[in-house]
Amino acid sequence: MANHMDIEKIGFTGSTEVGRIIQEASAKSNLKRVTLELGGKSPNIVFDDCDLDQAVAAAHMGVFFNVGQCCCAGTRLYVQETMYDKFVQKMVEKAQNDRVLGDPYDPKTNHGPQIDGEQLKKILGLVESGVKQGASLQTGGAQYGEKGFFMQPTVFADVQDHMDISTQEIFGPVMQISSFKNEEEIIERANNTNLVWQRLYLPRTLTGCTI
Repeated sequence: MANHMDIEKIGFTGSTEVGRIIQEASAKSNLKRVTLELGGKSPNIVFDDCDLDQAVAAAHMGVFFNVGQCCCAGTRLYVQETMYDKFVQKMVEKAQNDRVLGDPYDPKTNHGPQIDGEQLKKILGLVESGVKQGASLQTGGAQYGEKGFFMQPTVFADVQDHMDISTQEIFGPVMQISSFKNEEEIIERANNTNLVWQRLYLPRTLTGCTI
C-alpha cells in the first residue's frame, strides 16, 4: 500500500520501525500523505494525596491491560516518595495475585500471551537490561511456561530515567516504578520523552491537578 501509486493517504498505528518503512515508501512512490502514531512511553503520576488502593488499581490496569500490548500504556510510573514504599508493596502483591495466566479463550484468564516469539524475546532482553542497569526486580521477569509466548507479570522498582526500560517502549507486561519529590521535578521528568500518547495524574482532589 505504501508503494502503491493510486493510494493517496495512509494512516498507521504501530512500531516506530515499521513507521519509518511506510514513510520512506510513501515518499519514494507518489508522495502520499501519511499519518503515523508510533510507540508510547506515557507517564502515570501518583501524588501522595491520592487514594492508595485506587491508585494501585488504576496503575495496574494502565500497564497490564492487554498484557502490556497497548500504545497508550502508562509504563513510566512515577510515585511521590512519601508513599513510594507502600505503593510498591501493594503493586507487587496485586501483580502476583490478580493476574491469571493461561488460555485467552478461557473467561477466567486476564493475562494471555505476547503477539509472537520475537516480541517475547525483545521483552526479555529489556528486562535483562533493567537488572544489569540496577533496577530492582520485584516480581516476574521471566517467560511463563514452556509453550506459547507468555510473559510473567513483571514489576521493577527504583528505576532511573536513563535506563533502557524507562526510555524504550517494551510493549509487554513490565511495570517500571520510579519515585519523585515534588511537582516541579516531575513536570520536567514526565515530559522528557518523545513517546507520549497520554498522561494520567492521580491526586485525591482537583486542586492537585495542576500539571
